[in-house]
Amino acid sequence: MKAGSQKVVLVVDDEPLVRLNAVDMFEEMGFEVLEASDGTSALRVLEQRPDVALLFSDCRMPGISGPELARMAAERYPHVRIVLVSGYVNVQKLDWPLLPKPYDANSLRKVAGDIGPAS
Repeated sequence: MKAGSQKVVLVVDDEPLVRLNAVDMFEEMGFEVLEASDGTSALRVLEQRPDVALLFSDCRMPGISGPELARMAAERYPHVRIVLVSGYVNVQKLDWPLLPKPYDANSLRKVAGDIGPAS
C-alpha cells in the first residue's frame, strides 16, 4: 500500500514482546503501526505523525503512565481514539476504554473496528 492509504495505530508498551505482539496483530488487520516504548517517545511520535488514528497504550509504564499519556494526547490531539490496556484488575476508573491483558486479535479488532484499516 502507498503511504497514507492505511489508518495509523501507535502501540505504546514498555515490554518489548508485548508491544511486538500487538504490533503484529494490528499489522495483520491492515493497519500501519508505529511503536513507542514509553510515554515520552509516544508524545514525540504523535507530534511527528498527525495521521495517528488510534493510541493503544499500556497503563503501567515507567515515567509517564498510560492514563497520563492518554490525558495529554486527548488534550493535544482530540481526533485520536485512545484505548488503554492493563494486566492489573485494580486500575483506577478511566475516561477511555480499558482492555484487559492478555488480549487477542478479536479484542483488538473490536476496539479498532470503528476506525477501520483503510482510509
